[in-house]
Formats: sequence, structure tokens, C-alpha cells
Amino acid sequence: MNITRLAAAAVTLFLCSTLSAQTGYEEAIRQDPDRAAGVHHSYEYIPSAETPAPRGYKPFYLSHYGRHGSRRATKSSAEHGFEYMTAAHEAGILTPLGEELYEAVVRIHDDHVGMVGELTARGGREHRAIADRLYDRHPRIWRDKFRTQVHVQSSNIPRCLVSMANFTASLDDRAPQLLFDFVTGDKYLELVAHDYYDDDAISAFGSTLMREMLPASLDISRFMKAIFMVDEGRVAELVADPLNIIYQVFLTGGIRQCTETENAEIFRRFFTIDELITLYRCYNSRIYNSMGNAAEFSANHLWAACGLLRDIIDRADAALAAGSPTAADLRFGHDSGILPLVGLMDLIGPGDCVPAARAYESWQSYRRVPMASNLQMIFFRKKGAEPLVKLYYNEEETLIRGLEPVQGPYYSWSALKAHFERRIASYEHYFD
Repeated sequence: MNITRLAAAAVTLFLCSTLSAQTGYEEAIRQDPDRAAGVHHSYEYIPSAETPAPRGYKPFYLSHYGRHGSRRATKSSAEHGFEYMTAAHEAGILTPLGEELYEAVVRIHDDHVGMVGELTARGGREHRAIADRLYDRHPRIWRDKFRTQVHVQSSNIPRCLVSMANFTASLDDRAPQLLFDFVTGDKYLELVAHDYYDDDAISAFGSTLMREMLPASLDISRFMKAIFMVDEGRVAELVADPLNIIYQVFLTGGIRQCTETENAEIFRRFFTIDELITLYRCYNSRIYNSMGNAAEFSANHLWAACGLLRDIIDRADAALAAGSPTAADLRFGHDSGILPLVGLMDLIGPGDCVPAARAYESWQSYRRVPMASNLQMIFFRKKGAEPLVKLYYNEEETLIRGLEPVQGPYYSWSALKAHFERRIASYEHYFD
């Protein structure tokens, strides 16, 4: 595969379609600039309609996957913006506004010292609130005296473990009779967030996509003039890649909503809304390419979720068996785990498959994979009838593409399971 040629073709599609694209995401970012952070956007609960179950059906079991809540930046993304702005500050090439930006970046960086990638207080609150609403939405699951066991699997990365602790603590507060069984380790990290097939090719394509998309769509002149001194020769000597500095500052600004760092607002203070929209559009494509059901690497991602979907099927079947004491199976992982999963399931919306460069037309990362993204599968039963399942994604009822529900968003477990089995069969040996 020629990554550069493929990315160039994708960018051509991006440029040709920008003018005709739906503007819903633009309006959403204008209403709340924090949404431009995409995958770093803190969880945003939006109440939605609740379709009653068919007559006689009652909820009795939950199968769940939750991304960790709001966190600090990870690895190098916690350092680059700070390093660039510190070098500019020490070189004396910042305007007064640039010095204000430097101070904001320093405050955010200070909150990361010794805490890179860790869950924030906001992330803990997100998981407690999701669990509370889950309890209130389906209290019958948690009050069944014959079903008191909750099996919990988690990535061994600390932000997932602390998210798990907050979520289960909230359930324990509401239903203290529940018995929790917790497991974690490398084995479970591999289950909830399996490595992708040929991840190097995916990453290379994403990098090329960004290098092509950003210069083609972002005018850097206003930002550079506002932040750096007029001496263009000196600035050019010290700022070798202005586009990358802007992008790194954008990433730093996006994580501030997660850390809630005081006096460190970057999006609203140092970027225009149009700049944020453009940066988001490009970043959104990169995120979608890196772990979503993007047309270019769909199979690479869906292949990785086969074991996880198999676990969901097997544990659900065990929970449905007569005499089972299981009330719920909970899983805590990452964006890199939940997106391939919903793609493999073929959920309408989060699992949509389009070219990466055109993701902004229909697939928005601030909605599809914010911090604390979650999938909830609620199982319903009725004496003498087949169990039904309703799926929620980010607490909103959702549907499976091409699968006919029994009623509303309710699917028979046999039909849903058969659909999942077919999807697994299509991808688990794809690269053999």
C-alpha cells in the first residue's frame, strides 16, 4: 500500500467535499468550543428519549464497556506544547498575548507533573454520574435478590482502574448487596483494547493525512502575528515548524477541560472559532483513521475487537442460563477498544464506515468517543418468551445496521447474537 498516495487521494476528497458538508459540527463547536477537543472532550450527557420495553418484559442483566473518564494528556502530548512555548518565551519572541498563552500552557503542564495520563477529578465524577443514571434507568437489575454478582474486567492502566473504582463505588452506594469480582492485568488490557493489525501503517497514514490536510485548510498568519513578535526573520529562525506549534498548543488547550486548570483557558482566549473548527476537522479525521471504522483501515480495527465481542457473547449466554447469579458484566478500557467494538457490532452512528478525510461530514469524535464513552446492553426477559436486548451508546438508544428489531430499539438475543457471530466470522481470520 502506498500510504502517501492513499492519503493524497483522501485529502482531495476532503477539499472537494468541505463546501458541501453538513455544518452541524460547526454549529456545535460554536455553541461549545470545548467540543473542538474531539477525543479529549469531557463527557457530555444529553438526555434522550426512552422507549418502553414491550409489554411484560423486565430488565435483568447488563453487559457494559466504558472508556476511562477525563484524564490528563498522555506521553509526549503532555510535553510538546510546553516545550515549544517555553523555548519561545526564553528566546524573547513572544508578544504580550503570547506571554499570556505561555503562562496558561505552564499552568496546564504543572498539573501534569508526575500525573501524565492519570484520571482527573472530573473523570471520576463522570463515571459516578453514569453509574447513578444507569441505576435510576434500570433499578430492577440491581435489586434482584437472586442476582447479586457483578464481574468487572479492566485494563491495568491506572486511569481505567480509578474509573472502575468510581463507577462501582456509585453502584455499591445504591445497592450495597452487590458482590463485585474485580480482575485486571496484561491479559485484560489485551482483551479490552487489543492491538490493531499493522498499526504502523495506520499511524503512517494518519500522519500523512494531517500533514496534507492542515496546510491545505488552516491559515496560520493571524495566530502567528498575535503570539509572536513582528521580527519574522528571528521568529522563522527559532520556529522551524509553526504549524506544528499551533497544533500542539491546540492539543494542550483541548485537555484543559479535563484537568479544569484555573486561569488556563486556551481555546476561547487564543484561537478564533474558525481556527478551532478547522483544527478539529483535521484532528477528527486523524482520530477516526487511528481507531474508528475508517474505510481505509476498517478490517485492521474490527479484527482487533473479535475477542472482546466474543467475551460479550459468552458472558451474556452464561448470565442468561437458569440460576445464574450474575447481574452485570462491566468492562473498563480505552477509546482504542470501544471504537473497534462498535464498528464490529455495526452500530449506526459510532460504527459508521466512511473515508477518513470525510469523517467530519457525519462522524464527530466529540460525540462518538469523548472521555467516559460507554456502551450499555440491557437484557430484558418475560416468562415463556425469548430475551430481548436494547443497546445504548453514550446513554442514547442506538440501532444495529441492517438488523430488524422486534420492536423499537429492542432486538431478540438470538438474532443479535447471530449477527455478532457473523461479524466475528468475517474478521477474526481476515489477516491469516
